[in-house]
Amino acid sequence: MNSAMYILLLALMAEIQGGVDQYEANQQYTLPRADYERLTTEDYNAVFFSTFPIDHYMAEDYASYDASYPLMTSYCIPNMNVLNEYFTNVSNSSNEVNTVYLGVRPDIITADDLLNLMDTWADIRFEVIMAYPSLDYWRGLDEEEYLAAMAAYTDFVNTLMSCYEDLEGLPDNLSVYFYNSTEWLVGNNTNYESNFDVNEGISHSLSLYSSQDYGYQLTLENYKDTLNDFEVLVNDCRTETESVYPNLSEWDVVFFGDSVIAFSETSSIPGAFSGLTGAHTYNCGKGGCAATVLEGNYEYPGLPIVVDAFLAEDLSLFSEGTQIYAGMADYFEHSDISRHQCFVLNFGLNDYFLGRPIRSDDPYDIYTYEGALRTAIEKLQNAYPDAEIILLSPTFTSHFENGLQPLSDVGGQLPDYVAAAISICDEKGLYYYDSYNLLGIDANNCATYLPDGCHPNEATRYIMAQEIAKLIGSITDL
Repeated sequence: MNSAMYILLLALMAEIQGGVDQYEANQQYTLPRADYERLTTEDYNAVFFSTFPIDHYMAEDYASYDASYPLMTSYCIPNMNVLNEYFTNVSNSSNEVNTVYLGVRPDIITADDLLNLMDTWADIRFEVIMAYPSLDYWRGLDEEEYLAAMAAYTDFVNTLMSCYEDLEGLPDNLSVYFYNSTEWLVGNNTNYESNFDVNEGISHSLSLYSSQDYGYQLTLENYKDTLNDFEVLVNDCRTETESVYPNLSEWDVVFFGDSVIAFSETSSIPGAFSGLTGAHTYNCGKGGCAATVLEGNYEYPGLPIVVDAFLAEDLSLFSEGTQIYAGMADYFEHSDISRHQCFVLNFGLNDYFLGRPIRSDDPYDIYTYEGALRTAIEKLQNAYPDAEIILLSPTFTSHFENGLQPLSDVGGQLPDYVAAAISICDEKGLYYYDSYNLLGIDANNCATYLPDGCHPNEATRYIMAQEIAKLIGSITDL
């Protein structure tokens, strides 16, 4: 290449780069401009500004949970200059703002930046939500990037908290929510649409927790332990040489169950299981369902009838919009017989609550717990002879004297249903996970795992998904 051509090429490259730089500058101006207009023309009493995506957050959630009506901005704020411009537009509006929800990436907004904002806007309540990237994000950083990002988080928290060490707590107008040590969130990649962007269902949950749940708030008493847990969690994920969970990307796993299974968010047991293993999961849970068939009850048809509908590919029993309808329809459309099939069954709590008999003289009596399980399992085995079938025992409940009160003349205590499920597994040569005993939930700690005494929270569902994944890994050598 002669010198003239080389100079021409350099000039062309400079022109292209200049165009790119100008485009990015124009985007930085154009994208927030719509937000600026809304801030000066719309009615609101709160705002939600963020340095990470909040597209799936809903203002209606904050109206329900916090009695506030925030204007949700659509632009990820890239620096403090732009954030200050947002606040300038708030001050130029006629609205009286009482709350600022602030999504903070600490590599963009520092603790000193936040403290300066709070000094300027001293009469406003600041609800700070620290960015919560997935563990996949942390795994993908090189060492230099990792150290810089970790330092940004730890410096932000330590600097902010040190300002209030001499006080009994944080000021009344500041709450800081920190989800980065929350494994059920950051460890499940199905919760995310990108490394910093959670899906709609998880955004809904975080809206609740970022306004009503003190368990995720940083305090002077917990912040050091929380940071330590965060650093350990991230370091462990970066140093593990191979996953402790099997790769089930060539598996179809169908979950049948009651409301313990039927959570629709990706933080459900099937959702978390998919995130841990890569399995194709189908959530066919239905709240209120028992294994036992209830004669004439078509709303809660019982496991044998559910299995019949599944095998016949018949959705007519179920209402559109229900989880069981969505799960079956998804399986009928997207399952692949070339993949390994697996069924996970979780029933028993409702059988106990309804006082259903555990067994009768007829081993296939579908109006009893054992008979219903036995019948449904054999139907699945006949249709899918090579499939894995795994039973989960019912979990602990604090209701009805911690599950020890029989609820009918023919029903038993909850541990009787647990023993019956295990007995069926032994009879049929199936694997099971004893949720009742192995989760370690009892009357003393129940509220930590089962907030309403019955249904597992996200952390408990994540633990159950982990245990199912480990169980399958142990029986398949994957």
